[in-house]
Amino acid sequence: MSASSFARAADAASLKGMALGVFAYSLFAFHDALVKGVIMALPVAQIMFVRSLVIVLGCLIVGRRQLLADLAGSTNLPMMLMRAVLTLSAWAMYYSTGRELQLAEMTTLYYVAPIITLLLAVVFLKERLTLARAGAAAIGFFGVVVACNPGGISIGLPALMVLMAALFWSIAMILMRTISKSESSLTQIFFLNLVHLTAMGLVSIWLWQAMGWRELAFVVATGIIGGVAQFVLVEAARQVQASVLGIVEYSALFWSFLLGYLFWNEQPATLVYVGAALVVAAGLVLAWSEQRGRRAIMAVTPAD
Repeated sequence: MSASSFARAADAASLKGMALGVFAYSLFAFHDALVKGVIMALPVAQIMFVRSLVIVLGCLIVGRRQLLADLAGSTNLPMMLMRAVLTLSAWAMYYSTGRELQLAEMTTLYYVAPIITLLLAVVFLKERLTLARAGAAAIGFFGVVVACNPGGISIGLPALMVLMAALFWSIAMILMRTISKSESSLTQIFFLNLVHLTAMGLVSIWLWQAMGWRELAFVVATGIIGGVAQFVLVEAARQVQASVLGIVEYSALFWSFLLGYLFWNEQPATLVYVGAALVVAAGLVLAWSEQRGRRAIMAVTPAD
C-alpha cells in the first residue's frame, strides 16, 4: 500500500483507537470524582502536586534512565511545555469550580471542548470534517445539554472558568496529536507532570494543609488513575484523529452522573436518560461511520 493510501486509511478512525479514548475519558471521570471528594478540604495546588508526584515517580519506575535520555534528546520540548502549561491551567480552573458547581454542571459546560477540538483539528491539522463527525459532535453535545438541563446553571465566574478550561484543553489536544507522531507516550506524560509538579510545588509551599488518611488516599488514587488515563489518551491519539478523539469524550457523561449520584446524591432527572440515549446514538453513528469508511478505503486500495 502506498503512503497516500495509508494516509487515507488512517483518516478513518479505528475502533480500537476510539475504544482507548472511551476508556481514557472514563478513567478521567473517576479521577474528577476523587478530586471533587477532597476539594473542600485541600487546596487545588496541593492536590495537583501530590497527583503529579505520583505520576512522575511511576514514570521513572517504568522508564528509568532511558526515559531521562529520551527527554534530553527530544526536539519537541517547546510544544510539550506549551501543552503542559495549557493542561495545568485547564485543570486548575476546572477543579477550582468543584466548590461551586455540581459534577453534572461542570460536565455540561466543559463539554464544549469536543466541539472546539473538532474545529481546531480541521483548521490546524487539516483533518476532514465529515458529515458523520459533525453530526456526531452535534448530537452528542445536544444530548449533554438535554441531560444536564442547563437552564438551572447560572453563567457566573465558576461557569466561565470551566468554559476557559475547555478552550485550553482543546488546544492541548491538538498539540498532543502533533507531538504523538514523534514522541513516546511515557516521555510526554513524564514531562507534562514534571512541569505540573514544579509549578504546583512552588504554589503549595504557601497553601499546604495537613492530610488525613482519607485525603491522602484520595489524592494518591488521583495520581494512579490520572497517570493511566493520560497514558491511554496519548495512545488513543496515535490511532485516531483529534476531531474523533474529542467526540468520544462525551462517553464520560455516564460516569459523571453515576458518580455524582453515588457520592453526592445528585438525583438524575428524566431528561438525563433522554440525553444519555442521544450520546449513545452519537457514539454508535460515529463508530459505524468511521469503521465503514476504513473498510471502504482498504477494499478499493490495491496493495503495492
